[in-house]
Amino acid sequence: MRANEFLIEGRTHPVICVDVQPAYDRSFEEGRGYAPKLLEIMEFVQGQTGQVLMFVNAEETGITEDDMQDIQRYWEDALCGFEDEEDRYDYDMDTDEVVPKECDTEMNWSNVTMVDKGYGYFRAWMDSGVPESMIIKVIREMYQQKVTDSRMLFDGEDDNDYVDNMNKLMGSDSYENLYDDQLSVEWTSVVQLRRFNGAYIVGGGRDECLREVELLMNAFNIKYKRIDSLVYG
Repeated sequence: MRANEFLIEGRTHPVICVDVQPAYDRSFEEGRGYAPKLLEIMEFVQGQTGQVLMFVNAEETGITEDDMQDIQRYWEDALCGFEDEEDRYDYDMDTDEVVPKECDTEMNWSNVTMVDKGYGYFRAWMDSGVPESMIIKVIREMYQQKVTDSRMLFDGEDDNDYVDNMNKLMGSDSYENLYDDQLSVEWTSVVQLRRFNGAYIVGGGRDECLREVELLMNAFNIKYKRIDSLVYG
């Protein structure tokens, strides 16, 4: 789906946005403004009036040095066209004071739920070539057994039957070397994702963090519409 196609359905659609933040904007990091693709994503999300679920990698999980305030400030500055700290202020000659600039394109943060997702909780398996259908199968089994970490399946990895049970679940013993690596679903809830059934999904990376979100949604048959022109990586 291309970005302009959202106009067919209006601006009230819910949106899931993944990893649009300073840590993943090389242009911002190098002092060259904002990466055009990320700025396009931010403008799209800001133009929507529906609820937004924003997954980020923030310092709460130690993945990046961004914190939630950094990420919000990055969005606000980008949408307002502020390039640096000095850009945010004007000098008022009448009062002889420095005052914040007004901005007509600020985010409506009351519509946004920010979640520190963390990184890599499916990636060890994804990067090792485990089929997505197998990852989804394990996620569903975790839900059935009411655990949030794959190492807690079948009474935990210290149980003598753990590997045998995992081999049966996977239908193969080819992935035994991965069983010590977790699949974790603790970073969000199925209830939360179901509230965003049918949402547009934008952000990045295409085969990394964004794909982790899609896999979790696929595991529970939660629909989404990825806008490929608003996906980076």
